[in-house]
Amino acid sequence: MNFKQATNEHPSFKTIYEKLIIKTAMGREMLFNLEFSTDKNWLEKQYSLTEDCQNFISHIKDNDKMLFECVLYDIHNISGSIILLKNGETLDDIGLFELKAFCLACKKLQGMIKPLQSEEFHFASLQDIISLLDPEGLEVNQFYIFPAYREGLAEKRKLFEQYKKEDSPEANVLYNEIMEIENEVREELCKKLRPHSDRILKEINRVALLDISIAKAELNIELNLVKPSIASNNTIKYTKTFNPIVKEALNKKGKDFQAIDIEVSEKPILITGANMAGKTVVLKTLALSQLMIQFGMFSPCEKCEVALFDNVLTSIGDKQNENEGLSSFASEILGLDNIIKQVKTQKPYLVLVDELARTTNPVEGVKLLNGFITTVSQGKSLTVVTTHYSNIKAEAKRLRVKGFINRNLQAPISLDNLSDDIDYSLIPDDSVSVPNEAINLCRLLGIDQDWLHNAE
Repeated sequence: MNFKQATNEHPSFKTIYEKLIIKTAMGREMLFNLEFSTDKNWLEKQYSLTEDCQNFISHIKDNDKMLFECVLYDIHNISGSIILLKNGETLDDIGLFELKAFCLACKKLQGMIKPLQSEEFHFASLQDIISLLDPEGLEVNQFYIFPAYREGLAEKRKLFEQYKKEDSPEANVLYNEIMEIENEVREELCKKLRPHSDRILKEINRVALLDISIAKAELNIELNLVKPSIASNNTIKYTKTFNPIVKEALNKKGKDFQAIDIEVSEKPILITGANMAGKTVVLKTLALSQLMIQFGMFSPCEKCEVALFDNVLTSIGDKQNENEGLSSFASEILGLDNIIKQVKTQKPYLVLVDELARTTNPVEGVKLLNGFITTVSQGKSLTVVTTHYSNIKAEAKRLRVKGFINRNLQAPISLDNLSDDIDYSLIPDDSVSVPNEAINLCRLLGIDQDWLHNAE
């Protein structure tokens, strides 16, 4: 799974991508092609690069930061032209102009990012290439076949302009001579530039890496993300983890998001709790954080130690196949079956399932849930499942969302203020019964009294 595929499969992760301010086309291309990594060394290197960039932008003056960003925004992705050059093609004036502009931009960046410590951000000198494309030493963003490239070219151009004004037939002859000279110059230039193709491609990748790392650093500051620690064993530990998307939405309403602590080990976790108590948000937060961590990003928490997985497998209701003619139940069960098949390969996965078998009757739903937990526990995956069902016999670590703080709430209460009265902490609960809060919640929401009376 690469980064682009992850944005298509996980809506929350797509939202995080949309917050990344990528400034160059090559940066976006590199980002989309990043693989969901299980390479600890590569990941820790990405964290280090991001940390370096975060220190850099935290201390740079606003005006200098604006100029730095302007340089990045102006850089074009010239990798296609360089590959053509490498393969023996002759670039036209536009291609040569973009190459010159790229080299000049790298020279500017080199001077701007001196505080960065990472070797990966140390631009190689491209002055020899600039000199080839700028024989007059002006170092401005323009390119044409300068008179300095060929003796006598300036005189031929002046004579051509004179003949053209005089409407002389000699103008056409001279024009063809000038075109032939210019084509010869382009070919000669490209022959001289061709040996530098790989150097230029490396600098293109350097710009892309810098762009991505700066964008991640800016996101860290905006969302208050922290550098993750990769666990040496098969475990996940979060201290005060939060969902940055939900937190931002709440903050806009003047409310705070309650961060939670959670630890996941080889024993599956079963989370219960009242309706609207945040169980689904816990799963989405775990999924989102794992994706961010394994794509080389920082994590939404105060502290974490996280194992690496081959993939994050979810059934959280974000993806359904009703548009393919399947019922909700069939869609869910086929998705869960696919999860089990992958878990049975004995590869490590993070499995997150919300309200398993929620679309069927409780008797069979309990059986399916018991069977699922027992089956996935035989693999190497870490699993977290939420449920409303009671009497789950499968071996699992049981947690419950603590729930309503104030038991003396008076109806009707507002949905906007509901979170003020819920403690979203996860606490141990070995009971096989789940909290019966649905009718109480309906009453607090001011639901029709006859309906509730008849229900009871």
